[in-house]
Amino acid sequence: MEKRILITGVNGFLGSRLFEYFKEQEGYDVLGVTHRELEVSDSLAVTAFINAIRPDYVLHCAGVSDTGICEAEPELSEQINVRGTANMAKACRQSNTKMIFMSSDQIYNASCSMEPNREERVQRPCTVYGRDKKRAEEAMFACLSDAVALRLTWMYDYPVRERTGGTGLLGNLVSALEENRRMKLPVYDYRGITYVWNAVRSMTRALMLPGGIYNFGSENTMNTYDTAVLFLQSLTGREDVSAWAEPDRERFAASPRNLTIDISRVNSHGIGFEDTAAGIRTCLSDYRGR
Repeated sequence: MEKRILITGVNGFLGSRLFEYFKEQEGYDVLGVTHRELEVSDSLAVTAFINAIRPDYVLHCAGVSDTGICEAEPELSEQINVRGTANMAKACRQSNTKMIFMSSDQIYNASCSMEPNREERVQRPCTVYGRDKKRAEEAMFACLSDAVALRLTWMYDYPVRERTGGTGLLGNLVSALEENRRMKLPVYDYRGITYVWNAVRSMTRALMLPGGIYNFGSENTMNTYDTAVLFLQSLTGREDVSAWAEPDRERFAASPRNLTIDISRVNSHGIGFEDTAAGIRTCLSDYRGR
């Protein structure tokens, strides 16, 4: 019997690719919903919707992911990112549906250590988005103990016309190449940067994870500037890419930002990720000739 999956935020960067992927996999009946079709902040509407379609799994991608918007409109972030997640969790509990919530490495944005962040480290996020993702996790687990929270890194894809945009660092760099424009990138910023299709292809196994929090994406020891240089070298075949990237030695200089993740927990459940350097090679190989 097919397992029914509901993907919220199906018109977004990750949700659209998850929908595309699971549509091609045998054994799944995949449904997708946008914010126009389901307002996640409306508890009654969410409960009625979930009770009507009775999914086996909900991949909850819906949310306000623009950190600038969250800072400017914290009430909107609270309404969608926190209350919307709590509403989905309550509806999943009533329908006996497993919920997989797309959380974020931004929860680690006030980390005082430069070691890769483990899930159990105490965190006090200093941005609205990071704080609300943490609050959303807490609200979900308060009523749905077997739910799964995946703390995703910044993700990217190669920009192609037929897929939803928002292609992350790689898309920004491709635009810089096309426009012959130099980007300024921080030296004191460390984070995992993941090829989105590596995350998407790992989602089948993620459905089987026991309840809990998991870092989910690529490990990376390079700073953001050095990562961009590697990406540009891979794109152009040139060693010197200074025409398109320059180091920003001011941003985060007073307090280096560490969003890097330790993925040993998800590794222990048979889910692995290439590191960021290997991921860009896989991405360019996937798209070669298209």
